[in-house]
Amino acid sequence: MASRTLDLPQEWAYALVTAVRHHGRWIPLTTVSAPRPPLREGDVVVGRTARVLVDRMRVTRADPPRELRLVKTGPLLLGEVVITVTARGPHRAVVDWAEDGVHLRGPLPRALTAALLRPALEGMTAFALWRIARSVRRYRRRADR
Repeated sequence: MASRTLDLPQEWAYALVTAVRHHGRWIPLTTVSAPRPPLREGDVVVGRTARVLVDRMRVTRADPPRELRLVKTGPLLLGEVVITVTARGPHRAVVDWAEDGVHLRGPLPRALTAALLRPALEGMTAFALWRIARSVRRYRRRADR
């Protein structure tokens, strides 16, 4: 799981990290197609990395401004994504992003492929949250001028 504190109110932080159509800004070589925000239960999200890896997900829980859950439905990746946003005062929020039990579809043991994917997924989510936090800081600096 990756975690990052954002200098934004909880509602804004949730809106930013769950606007999945914009995740290409944060995750290199990735594009995401999804319905317009806010996401609702049953919505389908499709991420494509390097135009090769298709990551199809379905929203299983949307509880703004606290939690978004998606289940990965293939064709290659299975598992769950959980994004939670917790207020830390009126102008700060902590975002936790977990790729829980994500594994490869196929004949290999689930535990093995989950263990192999975990470092890359944790690195990707930590990098995405770092880029989001950097963008928020840059925006705030510009706004303060």
